[in-house]
Amino acid sequence: MEWCSWLSKTSLEPSLVYEYALTFTHNELVQDDIAYFDDEFLQSMGIFVAKHRQKILKLAKRDQKKSTTSSRNHMLWLIVAIKQANKLVAKRLKMWTCRPDSISCNFAVAPLRNYSTRWKAAMLKRNTKLSTAN
Repeated sequence: MEWCSWLSKTSLEPSLVYEYALTFTHNELVQDDIAYFDDEFLQSMGIFVAKHRQKILKLAKRDQKKSTTSSRNHMLWLIVAIKQANKLVAKRLKMWTCRPDSISCNFAVAPLRNYSTRWKAAMLKRNTKLSTAN
């Protein structure tokens, strides 16, 4: 991550931005680590001025809100895309299965067979065979 550009969004002095960016780089931090920034963490890295830590934490919090919002937007976009695809598929299926001269298109749905009675009968037959064999 480009720490200088990220830290320049704060009102810190440019020399401090450069110094703190070097600190983040030397500690091999990446953008995903921003979510774990807290006061103790920044202080352990050498940012001893409380006001500077506060500004960095505000920026981290603001960025975290943006990433959460953007992930929500991606989910909404995905849901909308799925709904549109569903409508398009239904339209194409209707076009392929309906006759042009028919007034209404009704899909014939085959009734589901109930196999529970056959299954029960087969299990009873099996159990009686097993009990008579013993």
